[in-house]
Amino acid sequence: MKVGQRLFLSVVPAVLGLFFVAALAYWGRYARTAPELVIVLAAVAALASLVVAWRNTSYVAHRVQRLAGHSWRTNGESIASRQHALRELGIVDELDDIEATVAGLSDAIVRARVDAARHEHEAVERAQEGEALLQAVSARFAVRAQEAQLPLHILLSSPFGELNENQEEMLGAAMSAVNAIDADVRELRKLVQLNRGELSIESQPMNFAELLRPTLAIAAARAEAAQVQLRAMTADAIPRVIVDAVQAQEALTSLLTDAIAHTEKGGDVDVDADEIEPSRVRITIAHRPVLAATDTAVSLEMRLARRLLEAQGCTIEVTGSSTMIGLPAESASQVER
Repeated sequence: MKVGQRLFLSVVPAVLGLFFVAALAYWGRYARTAPELVIVLAAVAALASLVVAWRNTSYVAHRVQRLAGHSWRTNGESIASRQHALRELGIVDELDDIEATVAGLSDAIVRARVDAARHEHEAVERAQEGEALLQAVSARFAVRAQEAQLPLHILLSSPFGELNENQEEMLGAAMSAVNAIDADVRELRKLVQLNRGELSIESQPMNFAELLRPTLAIAAARAEAAQVQLRAMTADAIPRVIVDAVQAQEALTSLLTDAIAHTEKGGDVDVDADEIEPSRVRITIAHRPVLAATDTAVSLEMRLARRLLEAQGCTIEVTGSSTMIGLPAESASQVER
């Protein structure tokens, strides 16, 4: 039976009772006597209205309560068997269809959540396994690179005789390649350790000028070799920044040298630093003209630099030819304490 039919049956006795009340009002006037049949029918209609309304209302309320509660979640098979038995008897209850649909949807949601949790667990396991594999492989690569560096260094020093120009050039290229591999492997190992939380980072207050001094020294040498003009301008009275000095200097050096490497010969690289908030210092690295890059992929060195800064509560934003780094700094209240 449909919900609308049940509600209609709940209203019909009340409508009939209204007509009987009107009839009683008509025959209840002075000198008129209401027929006994009308009185009996009115009483029966009132009682029937009460019983039907109560049963239908309680039935609908009970079914709605079951839909809103959790009782139907544990007896999905009983719902299906009950619905099948009623259909065989020719009784169709719309609430049974609604309840079965809701039960099916709930089961689908539960299965989806279980599958999502299982996939997430498997993804975490695969990520951990991949990180462990990368760490093991990078450790082996580092050992192999060191083993190759020693004989190449000995050959370049030529203790067994003079090398011709071609031999020296080939050995120098091999040595440069091995050194590059060794640097990449070290960066990869550090990135894996950072992702796994194995890299120790201790942020402490540090003078801003002391933080930038080694970075600018290295960048100046790179800029001179690349024929690029490097200018550094810092505001006066910049508060101390709260960073891990070693990790922050490594990341800033990578960002600055990358900007120099992507600047055309004769171009400019500007480094500006200023306090933008009471507890924030911003470093802006701008370079122009930008060297046309053939490879737009983010290098491993840049990924490591970004992750090192983010691990210290820093922010990094790249817009065109500018890179802005936000460093946490001491506020006035911290200095007073």
